[in-house]
Amino acid sequence: MASNANKPAAANLNHSSANQTRSGSSEPRGSVDGVVREDDAKQRLIDAAGPVFAHAGFDRATVREICRDAGVNVAAVGYHFGDKFGLYREVIRAVRSRCQGSPFPPPPDDLSPRDELHYLVATMLNQMLSGDDTGWESQLMMREMNRPTAVFAEMVEEFFRPMFIRVTTIVARLAPPATPIDVIEKLALSVVGQCLYYRVGAGVVRQLIPADRRAESFDIQSLARHIAGVTIAATEDLLATRFGETLTPVSLRNHPEPSL
Repeated sequence: MASNANKPAAANLNHSSANQTRSGSSEPRGSVDGVVREDDAKQRLIDAAGPVFAHAGFDRATVREICRDAGVNVAAVGYHFGDKFGLYREVIRAVRSRCQGSPFPPPPDDLSPRDELHYLVATMLNQMLSGDDTGWESQLMMREMNRPTAVFAEMVEEFFRPMFIRVTTIVARLAPPATPIDVIEKLALSVVGQCLYYRVGAGVVRQLIPADRRAESFDIQSLARHIAGVTIAATEDLLATRFGETLTPVSLRNHPEPSL
């Protein structure tokens, strides 16, 4: 963390940035006599970095481009965030805070396991589908999941693990006693996966399903009933497991089996 002794340096960085921007039509937002305030400069960096990271990815994004878009000196990234990765981490945190909020509002009291599952599925769908899947925030989060950085572990622990624990707890209450833990985990991941598909596969759904049918039968309530119903049917009598055990293993034609 920067000491107070470095504060004058920050002012010089911002002043330098302000001089660079005076050739344009207006001074930076949040400036006083052309000098960008420290708190404003930090937020401007976060705001400018998001679209750059989303478009280029962490590796190809440059501090120079981000600082140019933010209207600050390149040294401001080191002063406020330590390095490019520190800035990236703050951008991811800001996106999660804006788009996801609290993943699990408390359910109503005295719900049965079936109703609690239905409530949780509806909550997850509402969280996942409430954002704009064409915006840079969604593009950035998909990049992070497909090509994870060190931030990914933090994102999983803070958001996905609480979700997973909540779903596995409900599935375990629905399943017969002594159901193996791996079966519980697969069923829970199936719930999360079904919900997530309607987010990441939204473009495919729009292409496959006519607009009038999507409007009538693919709203959050309809999807929540379907996902919860399928999960209840598969879990209470372990139908998916019992029927799955009767299937013959599929030959992959000498291709090595991928693993997670």
